[in-house]
Amino acid sequence: MKVNPGGWYPTSRAPTHVRAGEGDRAAPPRRESARPKRGAAGAACGAALALLLLAAPGRADESRAARRAAAARERDRPYTMVEVSGGVMTLPGADVCPVSLFPDTCEQGETSVSFGIHNLFRWGDIGFGAGIFWAATLSTDAARGARSLERDHSRRYFMLDGVFRYYALRTLKTEWWVGATLGGVVVNDSWSVEADRNPYSDTAYVGPRAATIGTEGVAAGLAIGGDWAFAENWSVGSHLRYSSWFLPEQRKVSPTGDRASLSERVDMFNIGVLIAYRVAL
Repeated sequence: MKVNPGGWYPTSRAPTHVRAGEGDRAAPPRRESARPKRGAAGAACGAALALLLLAAPGRADESRAARRAAAARERDRPYTMVEVSGGVMTLPGADVCPVSLFPDTCEQGETSVSFGIHNLFRWGDIGFGAGIFWAATLSTDAARGARSLERDHSRRYFMLDGVFRYYALRTLKTEWWVGATLGGVVVNDSWSVEADRNPYSDTAYVGPRAATIGTEGVAAGLAIGGDWAFAENWSVGSHLRYSSWFLPEQRKVSPTGDRASLSERVDMFNIGVLIAYRVAL
């Protein structure tokens, strides 16, 4: 009777895998190779569980903050809200002087795209806060100068104002308010030539690439609006705003001989849409 090299089975009675030259000592490597796979799967499960445990407190805190803000609105408790708006601003009495400095050649009226962001404190029917308002002309105008220079003129508007609101009509989902604003306004007039807008090289030179003058003044106005709460802490709405700007009587003059576009009193109208997010205190 022949015995295999391992000395365990007779050759005639050895299992198939032994006859093929595989001793029973070859089996354990297959079992050991499976163990790391189970260990890797366990480590992956552990990591996923750890991530869930770490993320759970953040989600819980966020949901609690959302519930607090919603409850504050329903129970007339204090809370704050951040409001972002965008719309169209028009200046019916603005002087637009495309090619001359003489007032009799100026055109009346201008329309601009506007954006704003305000932070408000709410307590029941009362809201007050502050924010910024920015607007830019939709197009540029030709300016006085040699035709070869291709001079253009553009305006930018910046307002920093305080806001007071009274929410006269309130339901569970909608609110309608009236308000007043008071702050300051800056009107920037810029004149540029073709070489400023499209430089001949990529070399950066010190100083601005346009002649700019700023006209500062006081702005006071009224506003009405409303919003609809489409989620616990989110709302969308619209507003209509009027503001009267009180600017210096004497227009500023730039080093290139151009003068500021606006002076004295100017009426401003703004209509737009807004989105707000409420935060509990």
